[in-house]
Amino acid sequence: MKKTIVFLASLIIMAGPLAIRAGDQVKLFPVMSAGKFGYINARGRMTIKPEFDWAFNFSEELALVNIGGSKNEMGYVIGGKWGYLNPRGKIVINLQFDDAKDFSQGLALINIGGKPNELGLLSGGKRGYIDRSGKIVVAPKYDDARSFSHGLALVRLNDKYGYIDQQGKAVIEIRYNDARNFFEGLAPVRENDKYGYIDTSGKIVIEARYVYASNFSQGRAVVRLDDNIWFIDRSGSKISQLYFEDANAFSQGLASVKSGQKWGYMDTSGALAIAPHFDAGSDFHESLAAIRVGGKRGYINRTGEVVIVPQYDGAMDFSEGLALVNKGGRMNENGIVSGGKWGFIDQKGRMVIENKFDFAWDFKGGLALVNIGGEMNAKGSVTGGVWGYINKNGRFVYKGKK
Repeated sequence: MKKTIVFLASLIIMAGPLAIRAGDQVKLFPVMSAGKFGYINARGRMTIKPEFDWAFNFSEELALVNIGGSKNEMGYVIGGKWGYLNPRGKIVINLQFDDAKDFSQGLALINIGGKPNELGLLSGGKRGYIDRSGKIVVAPKYDDARSFSHGLALVRLNDKYGYIDQQGKAVIEIRYNDARNFFEGLAPVRENDKYGYIDTSGKIVIEARYVYASNFSQGRAVVRLDDNIWFIDRSGSKISQLYFEDANAFSQGLASVKSGQKWGYMDTSGALAIAPHFDAGSDFHESLAAIRVGGKRGYINRTGEVVIVPQYDGAMDFSEGLALVNKGGRMNENGIVSGGKWGFIDQKGRMVIENKFDFAWDFKGGLALVNIGGEMNAKGSVTGGVWGYINKNGRFVYKGKK
């Protein structure tokens, strides 16, 4: 279900909040200096010196870092070895893995033996899980796997999918042709080319009859049978008799739906809350949604009223009271807005940070990652230029060098 109004650049160094201990809230942000990554605090002071080839956000008090890797044209980091450091900059799990993910529910997914394939993406090897001490608690034996959610992790072995617990026990048999993570206690699984839903005990709660089935969001899921798309509740019942050409998940009580060539919004009761008359429509965030009319983007509120007139060439969701907007850019064949300049508006539509950045990302933890002078390829990966973080006044708290 593709959204056409969202700017996507593979900025893998997004920042996020970190809690070191109860009552002591600390925020650290990965930055590049002289070709190496380190971390700054919210005031822009370097707290962990740059010595890594790649660095990610902190998650569950540990950050994933890499030495020896590089970013390919898809924006993925390949090569090198991965490990974890704590907020004081100490490596607490040695850089030894061929791939790794953030910690989730106390465990992290790791890969041993994987190699880049012809697309430059990691392929092969075996997946397993480590705890926060670096101890392997689930042996690397899976062909593919996902991070833990609801106390379970999705794994693939011999082209079949199932779910394991945190001790590595297969609590839901590895037998499905396809499956996804649990959301709201249910997961889509495929048997004999049809999707249904199971609960965390493995019980089938909605029979496998759909050719497409999304994750549940706010008690509703998007399903497709033949050419018809509609919404079901957790019992598998249709929430209305309305059918659509396309639809997205519920967010803040509304879901964008496509009828004919126009987009509108449905509420969780199954009623059309906003009639389809937009060329595109995104999810609601902070009670506003970006829409496209006649090639320009603006924003509507939850009643469908246009509160920020469509005037932008790109528009992102609101985050921490501000939204990224673009002037002068154009959407490429991959649905990515390139060119032009990016700035930030508030919920009244006032330009609070002028359009002067070549690339930018949402505000997270009070800062936004921005770039001046970089270049983006057709895949959405940005390289070069000067990277830095700005505060909500638009001032740089940290500005790197080329």
